[in-house]
Amino acid sequence: MTMDPEERLKKIILKTGEVAPVLGGFEIGVINPPLFPWHQVIDQLIENGQQVWINKKEDKIYISSKPETP
Repeated sequence: MTMDPEERLKKIILKTGEVAPVLGGFEIGVINPPLFPWHQVIDQLIENGQQVWINKKEDKIYISSKPETP
């Protein structure tokens, strides 16, 4: 049985961040940067055909993604 991408991200991130689906992609708020599984999350997004951006809003780091366009 394959896990849906959002559920897989939640399983990887656990309590170090928050995952929200946004327009075919995701917005991930990083709650605990030192413990956050950066490589696994970014790799998972790229493997799912997502383009990835990292930004900081009000002292919190966010990873945003959207489907890659051909």
